[in-house]
Amino acid sequence: MPKETFLKLSREKQQKVIHSAKKEFARVPIQEVSIKNIVEDAKIARGSFYQYFESKEDLLNYILAEKIEETNHKIKNKIKECKNLLDTYVYLYDLMIKEFVDNDEKNLFRQIFENVKSSDENIFNLLKNTKLESITQYFELFDLSNLKIENKKEFEIICDMLNIITRRAIVKNFKHNSKEKSRKEFLMQIDYIKYGIIKKEEENV
Repeated sequence: MPKETFLKLSREKQQKVIHSAKKEFARVPIQEVSIKNIVEDAKIARGSFYQYFESKEDLLNYILAEKIEETNHKIKNKIKECKNLLDTYVYLYDLMIKEFVDNDEKNLFRQIFENVKSSDENIFNLLKNTKLESITQYFELFDLSNLKIENKKEFEIICDMLNIITRRAIVKNFKHNSKEKSRKEFLMQIDYIKYGIIKKEEENV
């Protein structure tokens, strides 16, 4: 999060730094982001950057924090409202497309989502301290009576599978020409989890 020095800047100067940072983060993966490019575009001294933020990761955390907090709040409200696990993931997919794909900062979020390591404990972990909340923490809020889930461990396994499917589907949206086709493919994957892939044997007449 920003240091006190940054918070004491005028709103105009803060936005100038943030605007320059967003341009650079949208250009390349975070490991290739150049602080030099940010400070030159924002017309500030390189030393000033470290008076404002600890690192480029710290700056990106700040940029993402408000949007992630709003998204977490919407997801939690949806869970309380519907209590249905699969419907929650469909809602999550639609929300993420709206908030991170269908907007003017699409390139910024493309760099983030396409470079999230699939081995992360939380598939939606964007950075160390800024991430979407794990749905597994809301275990008690879901109605699982119609699912083959007997305990929290099984619930976490299913959520891991749904996390992977949902993240991959979101990333595909950055490349897909047809959002309708992308969403249809995602819903097909959800249906495979819901109904399985093995055909039921016909009962003998």
